[in-house]
Amino acid sequence: MVETRVYADNFSQSFVSPGDFLSFLGERARNSSWMTARSRDLAFEAMDNDTPASGTLPQITGSSDEILRDTMENTRLLLKVNGDSYPVRSCALKSVLERARISGYALSKVSKSVFAEILNRCLRVASGDSLIRIADSKVSAVLGGDPKDYAVMEMLPLFEHVCDYVDREFPGNRFVTAHFDHSLATAIWRLDGQADGLLGTYRREVAARGLDPFGIVPALRFTTSDVGMSGANLYPMFLRGNGDQIIPLGYPVKTDHRSGVDLDYFDSQLNLLYARYCDAVEAQTRLLDIEIRYPATAMLGVLKKIGAPKKASYEALDYFIAIHGDTPCTAYELYMQMSDVIFSAQCEGASGTRIAQLEEIIARALHVNWSDYDRPGEFRW
Repeated sequence: MVETRVYADNFSQSFVSPGDFLSFLGERARNSSWMTARSRDLAFEAMDNDTPASGTLPQITGSSDEILRDTMENTRLLLKVNGDSYPVRSCALKSVLERARISGYALSKVSKSVFAEILNRCLRVASGDSLIRIADSKVSAVLGGDPKDYAVMEMLPLFEHVCDYVDREFPGNRFVTAHFDHSLATAIWRLDGQADGLLGTYRREVAARGLDPFGIVPALRFTTSDVGMSGANLYPMFLRGNGDQIIPLGYPVKTDHRSGVDLDYFDSQLNLLYARYCDAVEAQTRLLDIEIRYPATAMLGVLKKIGAPKKASYEALDYFIAIHGDTPCTAYELYMQMSDVIFSAQCEGASGTRIAQLEEIIARALHVNWSDYDRPGEFRW
């Protein structure tokens, strides 16, 4: 399965079949490579309208005209390494700046030629090696190349291990969806077969408060990246309604791409998943014991504290008030409503990467002191 514009910076694709997803990741692996070079030997070049459309990129496969055109529309940068030049993908810029040890808003305002010169001046005094990810004919990352800096764990075997583990330890699971873009890959499984075992106590606690605990099933998201954007992270969650609404539970099992980490270590992390899920469900259940007298101010105060988008936060509150009014409730009820921030983004067609970011943001509400935000008066963002 080959997507003709998979090289494009804004390429993304979703999958409903695990077989198609794994096949796609396999193809990405075959069209990707790693190389190591001294950081001081790297050289960036700004592209301009005089940059030749062909001939300067000898290792690019497919239509170099299209690849250069896409790069002109995005980063307008080339990286020269080991005698060859490669177009730079947008998702590589974060790791490039980290490697050059520079940052700042002004960098996005200078011309590309000045930006390239700044990078080159900084890299000339950099020590050590850089580990460079070439994916679908573009540079996707420039990471630390010393053994202690970054451990390569390819996406395909990681997702294969998760699939095998879920099938073995959570029989009755169902693959929901997967998403890939050049910065991140993610997949979600419903754990229907384990709902009674994982949610028995939870359902009893929720029902005892007069709330509906049904229509919720346990689920798992796995997210990883090969460009330094994310570790290999496992996120317990709930799915509500028809399975479209995500309720994050926080407490992920995280595996950083660091020295000494390999698939054996990742397998040991997978074995922590069931216990972590139980801890996460217990933490959310504790929200039932937190009484909130002023839901509107508390909900918006927490959403602002955790960094949720303003517009979506107000929409979630409006929906809550339309159903429940502004009468006292529990932190649990507010937290469940906060998931509308994620659902709104899904309805607007947000990328899988953005959805995963919002899940992490909402999950932060599990760790705030809700009483700090439960106060009378009108909240001002």
